Order: sequence, then structure tokens, then C-alpha cells
Amino acid sequence: MNRDPEHVQREYGREKWPAVAREIDRVLAGERAPDLCRVLRLVAREQWRRDDPLRSSPAIVGGQVVEVPPSGAWAAEQDILLEALLHACVPGTDLIVELGSGWAWHLLSLWCAGGPCDATYVAAEYTEAGRGASEALASLDSQLDFRALPFDYNHPDLTAVPHGEQAVVFTVNSVEQVPRLDPAVFDAIRGLAARVTCVHCEPVGWQLDASAGGSSRAYAEENDYNRDLVERLREEQAAGGLTIEGFAVDVIGTNPRNATTVISWSAGEGARARKADGRFQRGPR
Repeated sequence: MNRDPEHVQREYGREKWPAVAREIDRVLAGERAPDLCRVLRLVAREQWRRDDPLRSSPAIVGGQVVEVPPSGAWAAEQDILLEALLHACVPGTDLIVELGSGWAWHLLSLWCAGGPCDATYVAAEYTEAGRGASEALASLDSQLDFRALPFDYNHPDLTAVPHGEQAVVFTVNSVEQVPRLDPAVFDAIRGLAARVTCVHCEPVGWQLDASAGGSSRAYAEENDYNRDLVERLREEQAAGGLTIEGFAVDVIGTNPRNATTVISWSAGEGARARKADGRFQRGPR
């Protein structure tokens, strides 16, 4: 497989995200007074809905393969992500950006879960279909300051994003789509605000721990997924460009061969520094 921009555009721009847009329309047609959080939940449910909601399938929990209904694995993965993001937010967080946001399920879920009410939420997405779906959802809440902007990991440009003082930036299985990461991505992220905290939720556990059982180089190579995020982060840290705050390897995974690892880093004047000892450390809020 060659996961080039055309492959990503075909898989997501012409197949997956248009299907989500159709599901949004279907849900909206059945709502008397559409509410963002309600519609978001109903659309997201299609990812795990089965004829038998209690029938189990393999998933990764804490690095171990377990049998659990798909709804449980999806819910756990989403809640772990949201807690990591809520922890990253501090008083004064005024900008939240998801890179490779797709239809912005995670970004909009953060808003619904209690994310900062005065922040600007930006869905930075490669495909027009993903941006359109996210805008349709975000328009359901007049209190939400939301922007959907084009973003390409291969030519990282975030200059259209309004500058902030305290930004939280995150990725969820989007760096995954880029076999080799352009180091300019980190410059673009750092340029968003005076202080930046970034959270990556990506299947890169094997890049941190070769013995990780929920992810592997072989699976990444088979699917042409990312193979250098951790290497790039370590290079940036060695150059003084960021501080890796912590990581949790293969913490959760709806696909037992491609589990999610969570990595947090910070940059900028006054950015919080925490000891990276393999687990997230709770720092001052």
C-alpha cells in the first residue's frame, strides 16, 4: 500500500467522510430541535453499532487484549482522549486545534464534554468533505466559536488559524496517515500561540517500546502508516524545541493490532514542564 495524498483523498474525501455527511443528514431529518451534542452522539454511534450490542470482540485495554463489546472499546478510547485534552486545558486556554480532524468528532466532543467555553475551536482538515461535515454539526450550537480550515501534513501551513496565547493542539489517528512526518509540522504548531500543549493519540506504541503488543512496525509497514513520529519528537526535544511531558503506550485500542498511544508535549514561554517517565504526571493547573 502507498498511503499518498491521493489514497487519503479517495479513502476519506470520497468515501468515509461523505458517508458521515449522509448520516448527519439522516439524523437531522429525525430531530425536531437539533442539538449538537445529541446529533454528534447519534452519528458517532454508527461506528460501533451492531445487531447485538453485547456481543464482544477483541480490543486493547492497558496494553492487553480483552473481549469487550465494541461500544465499550470506542467509549473508553474517546473518554481517555477527552480526559487527556481536558487536563491539557488551563485557565486562559483560548485556542483548541485538531489536526487532521476529519468530521471533527473528537473536537466537537471536547466542547460537549466541557472544554473551554471561550476558546476558538479549529478543525484543520485535509478533505473538503470532512470540513463540510464538521461545519454542518458545529452550526447546531450558536455558542461555539468554530472554524474549519484546510490543512495538509505534507505542506503544513496554519497561518490562517487565529493566534492564541494558550493553545491545545491534538491529533487522533491522523499522523498515522503520514508515513514520514515533515518536521515543519512542529514549527507550524509552535507558531499557533505563545504557549502550546500538544497531545498525540496515535498507534505508535511500537516506536516507544518494541515489545508493545497492541501495535507493531509490521502492521504500520503493511498499511503504510507513520513510522517516525517518536523519532521526530525526540529530535525536536534534543534541539530544545519542545518538552515531552509523558506518554501511555498502547493504552486503548478498538483495533487490537493498532492500539492508541497517547503522547503529550509542550512548547513556548511558560509552558508546563513535567517529567516524562512513561506515564502522565499531574502538573499544576
